[in-house]
Amino acid sequence: MKRDFNKYINHLEEEELREELQRLYARFPVLKEYYQMELTDPQKVVDKYKTALRKAFFPARGRGKRGRSLSRKLIKKFAAVSIFPKDLVELHLYRAELMAEYIAARRIDSEAYHASTVKAFADAAAMAEKEVLLDTFADGARQLTELFEGQRRHRHYSFYPTYRRYWEN
Repeated sequence: MKRDFNKYINHLEEEELREELQRLYARFPVLKEYYQMELTDPQKVVDKYKTALRKAFFPARGRGKRGRSLSRKLIKKFAAVSIFPKDLVELHLYRAELMAEYIAARRIDSEAYHASTVKAFADAAAMAEKEVLLDTFADGARQLTELFEGQRRHRHYSFYPTYRRYWEN
């Protein structure tokens, strides 16, 4: 497939390439978001996704019961257009924060939900480590750890082991 694509692109003239790019841009929203991140302020796109994540957990109507699954889909969609790893780590940490807020707001007692929240934080920390961004997110991670410790309803679930592993070594 890639070989066929390269062959197709190589035989196009410069003007035809421009037209092809414009056609693709008009047809695929993911390209619009990618170029918005590439050519303008990427924070606008990040903020758009943060707003969508918050709505997944705290919709105007309903209880946000599908927040975890919707938020995973939103982050996967963002990963397709993301240019900077920092933005993706930021969204993962924001998802963990929203999950912690949701526990307090809806008085969630589910052990599975608590475990999922701890896993979301651990995954974000691992991603920050992989991308060498631990220092960038140290303060936010500490605040998020303290927030979760005050919100959690099952005392054997905690962000502290993950925080200590990644930020206090």
